[in-house]
Amino acid sequence: MRWSLLILVLNLALALDISSINLQSYTLIDHMKRIEEFPQLVEGKKVREWILEDKLPEGRLFLEKAPLTKEGFQELFKNANLERLGELIHVVYGWTLRRTNMRMYPSHLTIHRGDPQIDYNQYTLLEPFTPLAILHTSKDGRWFYVHAPYMRGWVQKEDVRVVSKESLLKVKSLPFLVVTTGRVKLGGVVFGLGSKMPYLERRGQSYKVLLPDGTNLWITKERGLEEGYMKFEEARVRSLLEELLGTPYDWGGKEGRWDCSSLVQSLYSVFGVELPRNSAQQERIGRVVARGFESYEELKNLLKVMPSFRTLLFMRGHVMIYGGFEGDDVVVYHSVYRMTREDGNKWFLGAISKNYLEREKLRNIYKAIVSVNLLD
Repeated sequence: MRWSLLILVLNLALALDISSINLQSYTLIDHMKRIEEFPQLVEGKKVREWILEDKLPEGRLFLEKAPLTKEGFQELFKNANLERLGELIHVVYGWTLRRTNMRMYPSHLTIHRGDPQIDYNQYTLLEPFTPLAILHTSKDGRWFYVHAPYMRGWVQKEDVRVVSKESLLKVKSLPFLVVTTGRVKLGGVVFGLGSKMPYLERRGQSYKVLLPDGTNLWITKERGLEEGYMKFEEARVRSLLEELLGTPYDWGGKEGRWDCSSLVQSLYSVFGVELPRNSAQQERIGRVVARGFESYEELKNLLKVMPSFRTLLFMRGHVMIYGGFEGDDVVVYHSVYRMTREDGNKWFLGAISKNYLEREKLRNIYKAIVSVNLLD
């Protein structure tokens, strides 16, 4: 056995320590930055390293409907405007005006292996009011290279409001409402699960909410909005997930929904937990209680003593939320494109799903799990 039952039992008695988890994220993950603490000056060579750090997967790729050639890639990459990076970058601040996609390269064009839904040019979706450190501008002037709290990449200039650092700090200090449902539309702006709406004034259940463009409006707090972060309770996590079941899988959140790791990130942000964006980074957060299993029974016995909805199961490139037992069967929740059953057949789910490992013949999943982490 690769874990100690005694240590586990002692750990489970501890409450969820949100500040400790957040400290882990910002200490261990290079992509995690508190924008309000971002340095005013950044070396140009560092920004260049960031722009160049990620590579497209090897093998045949397509740019929209045509094969991606070396010449086609060079034409695409020219817009990164690397030759205009100076020795020192004076950081400019801002926030997103609306939901917007962060891209690997400054282009809307899709890069894929044959399935355009899996766009390798897509990093993530940013919610309105996401604070940004603006570091560079594309050659065509339509894109900013930015650092957000958990990711860096290219966003459309038209989706960014440039503000002073003082304005950014002022907005971040305001009280806020948190979105606790899939999405809420307010004043023409869509806010997704876990995003925050700062407000200027409160009168009973009415709030004077600030919008990203600087305007404001009065709203009445209804279902799907909570004042401040919700208190973490396993029943609340279950309820949020159950409401999202069936939502189509969305690589990188390109269409405004969730992939596996963005679901985990958005879900726990409702409670004030700040997690990194991708599953490999998330695997470094929390307390590792197991790495690999010899059998399904070994996995099952471990999960019997683990708390549901704050235990994460990691595979390579994928993360699942342990949802406890129903009867004698293990339940997991995740946003998943496809799974492989015990008989080797591929099961295309393409949605946020609740799966039963035994009933749905998924016991072989134990072979693929590389880490079980406890958020405590």
